[in-house]
Amino acid sequence: MATDPINIAVIGYGLSAKIFHIPFILALSSSFSLYAIVQRNPQPNHDASKDYPDIKTYKSTEDMLTDPSVHLVVITTTPATHYSLCKLCLEHQKHVVVEKPFTPTQKEAGELMEIARQQRLVLTVYQNRRWDADFMFLSRLHAAGLFGRIAEIETHFDRHRPEPPAESWKTRPEPGTGAIYDLGVHLVDQIVVLCGLPDRVTGVLGSQRQGGSKGIDDSFTVLLHYDATGLLATAKAAVISPETQQLRFWVRGEKASYEKYNLDCQEPQLKAGMRPTESSFGVAEEEEAYAVTTAEDGELVHTEGAMKEQWKPGSYISFYEKLARCLAHGEASPVDAEGAQQVIRLIQLAKMSSDRGMTLNVQDKHESID
Repeated sequence: MATDPINIAVIGYGLSAKIFHIPFILALSSSFSLYAIVQRNPQPNHDASKDYPDIKTYKSTEDMLTDPSVHLVVITTTPATHYSLCKLCLEHQKHVVVEKPFTPTQKEAGELMEIARQQRLVLTVYQNRRWDADFMFLSRLHAAGLFGRIAEIETHFDRHRPEPPAESWKTRPEPGTGAIYDLGVHLVDQIVVLCGLPDRVTGVLGSQRQGGSKGIDDSFTVLLHYDATGLLATAKAAVISPETQQLRFWVRGEKASYEKYNLDCQEPQLKAGMRPTESSFGVAEEEEAYAVTTAEDGELVHTEGAMKEQWKPGSYISFYEKLARCLAHGEASPVDAEGAQQVIRLIQLAKMSSDRGMTLNVQDKHESID
C-alpha cells in the first residue's frame, strides 16, 4: 500500500544542505518531499525561496516547528548549534537527521538520544562516507576474509592546501570545529564500522599551516589500538601533502593488502551539478587507483584494479533510502545514534590525548568528557 511522502524541513541553506542533502531528498520523491527550508539571512544571490519557489521557507526554526505538516528535520547548521537545534526539534515531536559531527561532546549526544528514545523518534547522523565506493569495497574484502588477521589500517584525508583558508565558521574556535571534527569523524567512523571500538587512543592534533587559525587544528593523526588482535588503525588528515596521488587507504593483513589512492568522486560530482539519479553518478571518470596484493603459496601477487566485480559505485543516496525504510517500515536507522556518539567520544579522547601527550584507555572513565 502506497504511503504519502515524508515532509522534510531543512535547517540551513549552505553547502551541506545544497550538496549533501537536498539532491538526495529530491531524487527520492516517492519517499520524501522537500517541504520547507529554514534560512535566517537570505541574500539576493543566495535565497532558498527563489531556488525553490514551490516550498515553504522560514527565517526561524521556532516558526517552522509550529507547522504540524513537518515530519522530519535535517539539521545542516554549524556543529556548535547541533545540540540545541536537535533538542528543540525532538521536543516538538520531529524525527531528526543531524549533519556530522553529531554534537561536540558525547554527553550532549547521549542527552539527545534519551529524548529521542522517550519520544519514540528517529535520530540519526549523516555519516555519508560509509557509502564511499572505496570503503564499501574494503568492507566487502574484509567480510570475505581476504586479509586474514589485519595488522594495520590507515585511512587518510590528505590534501595540499598550505595557504590559510578564507575566514568562515570553520576557522573560528567554536565547539565542534577543527579538522578532527570535520574530517576525523569520517575516518574514525569508518574504522569503528570496520573493526569495532578500540582499547586505547593516541592523538596528535595541530596546525601544519604557518599562521593558521590559533586554537584550530588543521591536521591530525589518531592511532586506535586494538590490544586483543594487535591491530593498529591510523586516521590521518594533512594539509601539506604535495602528492599527485593522495593515499586514501592502506590495509595490511597476513593474507593480503589493499592500497587505494584519491578520494571518492561523489562530492565533486555533486558540486559540479550532477544529479544522483544520473547513471554515471558515483562512477569515477578515470580508472580507480587501487591495488590488492595477496600472499599465494609463499609468493606475493600484486594486481592493479583487482576484483573489479566487487567494486561498486559510491552510494550516498543509500543513507536516505535506508532512512525511508526506517520511517516507513521500522527498519534500522541508516546510522545508529549510539555508534555516532561513540565516535564523538573517541574524538574527544584523541583531543585529550594530544593535550596531555599520552595514550588513553577507552574503557576508563574520564571525568572531563564522561
